[in-house]
Amino acid sequence: MRRTLNNEKKIEVSPAGKKFTKGIHVSFKFHKHAFKGAIEKQLRNSAVIKFDDDYKNTITYQDAKGKIIISYGKMKIID
Repeated sequence: MRRTLNNEKKIEVSPAGKKFTKGIHVSFKFHKHAFKGAIEKQLRNSAVIKFDDDYKNTITYQDAKGKIIISYGKMKIID
């Protein structure tokens, strides 16, 4: 990790994560169930994903408070 001028930590994204930029819509599986959401923040080997509103009534959404961390290898970009 590097620090920027305003002293924030700069996360270096792995090569696998380069195509998964902030705001990209993705699909992923979590506990054998399919979900969709948008990338909110990139991490080194994974990303924070905000679930689509379609999942608000699911236990997974409620337990995760609408966000989840998924590795880049377990997500696919969707249109």
